[in-house]
Amino acid sequence: MTTTKSTRIEATDLSDRAFRVLCQLALYPRGAWVDVPSVADGLKVKPHAVRRALAELRTAGVAERDRRFIRDGDRPTHRTYFRLTNETSEASA
Repeated sequence: MTTTKSTRIEATDLSDRAFRVLCQLALYPRGAWVDVPSVADGLKVKPHAVRRALAELRTAGVAERDRRFIRDGDRPTHRTYFRLTNETSEASA
């Protein structure tokens, strides 16, 4: 008999801020990549206030990250995007 690990996350496993960020990400279309400033704007907080919560969601396996390098004027920089993982979006549907 084989057992499969449950990917279900209990509400008590996440911090309050991570839960709010999770709810904000759920408002976007399924599979859509969202940048950190957009999540912060939706929650009416500064971007640095959501970064730790997003890291917590990644650790829990609920969100995934995509870091894209861009050129801002003369200097190269990057922008980080997040989205809910496929397993989470299918479970919530």
